Amino acid sequence: MAKQNLCPCGSKLEYSNCCQLFIEGKLLPPTPEQLMRSRYTAYSQANINYIQETMRGDALQNFDAEEARNWAQSVKWLKLEVIHSGVASKDKGIVEFIAYYRYQNKKHQLHEISQFELINQRWYYTGQIHK
Repeated sequence: MAKQNLCPCGSKLEYSNCCQLFIEGKLLPPTPEQLMRSRYTAYSQANINYIQETMRGDALQNFDAEEARNWAQSVKWLKLEVIHSGVASKDKGIVEFIAYYRYQNKKHQLHEISQFELINQRWYYTGQIHK
C-alpha cells in the first residue's frame, strides 16, 4: 500500500487533492482559510513565487522575496493550527492561526490574524491585524 502524501496544511487530505491544486494554479482557493492554508504549504516548500502572487496592498509593498525565501528555507515547518476563520463581508475575510516551526533547533510559533480581500473573484492576503 502506498504511503499517503498528506498536505502540510493539516487538512488530512492528500496534497494532490488539497493545496497542490491552488499552488499549481489549477483552482483558486474559494475561501480566505483555504488561501491561508495554501500559503502555509507554499512556505513549507519555500515556494515564494506563490506567496508573492497571492498578496496585494500593504503586504505586497513591504514584501522582500529573497528575505522570505531565505527564512522559509532556514526553518522546518511543523504544524498549522487554524484558530478562527471567517468572512466579515462579501469581499473581506480574516484567519487567525498559529504556525509551528523549528529554527536553530528550537521550537517557535507564529500567531497571526491575517486579513484577506476578494479582488476580481480571487482572494488575496493583504496584511495582518495587530492586537
